[in-house]
Amino acid sequence: MKSKNSFWIFFVVLLCLHAILVLRIDFFPFADVPSHLAEGSIYRYYNEASNQFNKYYTLNYLFYPNTFHLLFFSLPVFPDVEIANKVLHLILVITLPVLVLLVIRELQGNKWFAIIAFILVYNYNLSFGFTGNAIANNTILLILWLWLRTTNKRSNYVANMIMISLLLLLVYFSHAMVALFCMLMVGCFLLYRYRNDFKALVLNSFTLVPLGGLIVYWWFFLQKSAENSTGYTADETSTGAFMKEYYKHEFLQTFLIRAKFIVADNAQLFNGPLGKIVALLLAVIILVPFIIIGYKYATGKNDAQRQSLYPIIDDKLVYIFILLGVSLFCYFLLPQRIPGQEPLYERFSTILLFALIFIGSKAPQVDNKVFAYAAILVAFVHLVLWGQYFIQFDRENKGFSEVLPKDNTKVLSYMNYDPYYRGRMIYDHFQNYFIVRNQGISTTRIIDYRFGMIRRKESGGLPYQGYMYYNESPRKIMQKSDYLLVRGDISAKDQKLLDSLHTFREVKKVNKWHLLKKQ
Repeated sequence: MKSKNSFWIFFVVLLCLHAILVLRIDFFPFADVPSHLAEGSIYRYYNEASNQFNKYYTLNYLFYPNTFHLLFFSLPVFPDVEIANKVLHLILVITLPVLVLLVIRELQGNKWFAIIAFILVYNYNLSFGFTGNAIANNTILLILWLWLRTTNKRSNYVANMIMISLLLLLVYFSHAMVALFCMLMVGCFLLYRYRNDFKALVLNSFTLVPLGGLIVYWWFFLQKSAENSTGYTADETSTGAFMKEYYKHEFLQTFLIRAKFIVADNAQLFNGPLGKIVALLLAVIILVPFIIIGYKYATGKNDAQRQSLYPIIDDKLVYIFILLGVSLFCYFLLPQRIPGQEPLYERFSTILLFALIFIGSKAPQVDNKVFAYAAILVAFVHLVLWGQYFIQFDRENKGFSEVLPKDNTKVLSYMNYDPYYRGRMIYDHFQNYFIVRNQGISTTRIIDYRFGMIRRKESGGLPYQGYMYYNESPRKIMQKSDYLLVRGDISAKDQKLLDSLHTFREVKKVNKWHLLKKQ
């Protein structure tokens, strides 16, 4: 690039274009987003006369993890939870490349690698609707940046450590599992820095005490109490017993497929192998420095030439390698699931790629000019592909809100026979928009999650929200619901059951959406 300002021009332009893209989205094609919106709506409007939330749902949020979005959505500055959700996603998308750039600058690495970060803005966690995970991932970057700054003599060490301790609490209230990751990461940082000074290690470890105390209080006190009010019971399988059996019988079967971390963040752009190919072509730029090093190492004539290929490992880069090690540990060794919670290890794919970007930014063998052009090309191709992904999804669901009933005193249930959008189950929780947009009552999976913060009120009698495409019987939801929201064509078996009841008729239809009303 000829101009010294070229990087900043492209960086700011990409930020603005992604901001515009997020702001124009009506329905986010992220599977769990409708559930988070429903949780936020119930929390924000609970006990109000305009709805009957307090008859069917109970709140379980005080000192509970994964509740940051509830508090954010309830802020009075936002007119409703959907606007709050859009602002939250805007913040997540815009701050991710900025935080990556801050870390790279602290490492004194190649700033063009920050352009690569744009291909991770709609990462695995965000695009699955794991909003808390996405918040926590961005917070990890901020914690990492502050930690690297503690190595600077001109930086205020105490202030940085206090900020890290507070941010660890933010991670806890965003996602408990990532909070455990942060404890491991910061703990390893401390062990390395103070490996020869036990007293300093103990003193600085107090940074982790507030987070550790919250985790202990949640797991041993709050969680046991909460599980008594849900469909999950500890009698099913204890976490410890499950993991013992998992590592004995299932772990090795999933080990090889974990190599897909390189494509996990963009594979959903297209269905099937095409999605994985496109994701690999986008992500291969992250591996460019390592490919160059590998090639030159193989063709090097002597040890001196080979030694010059590696980045100089200073104090700051050591912490990036520690981050890489912790990420590899979590991604390749954690189980795929535990009772009441999945997926698990897949959620660390993006952090692993962050570590590779940071290490790559220090590689001395990258042609800066060629790499800059390549990074810009990949970033804009990624932007266009995701833009088309969002636009098509909005078009497919145009008019969806018209299908929802207006009477929010009635109970709506969901029969979903067409859950996929480009190969991913995006439509699993769309009935939650009745809660979000009309403050209505709906069957929903959120009230039966093991680690959920909105629980069912037993006296309300809401039926369990099953998955029709897994051949779960809809008999109970037919019997206990006033409306049925149907996506796709009802299976022959369920249609026969519906006809036998003689109680429902179709009152609305828009594209693949049908609304049936009990007579």
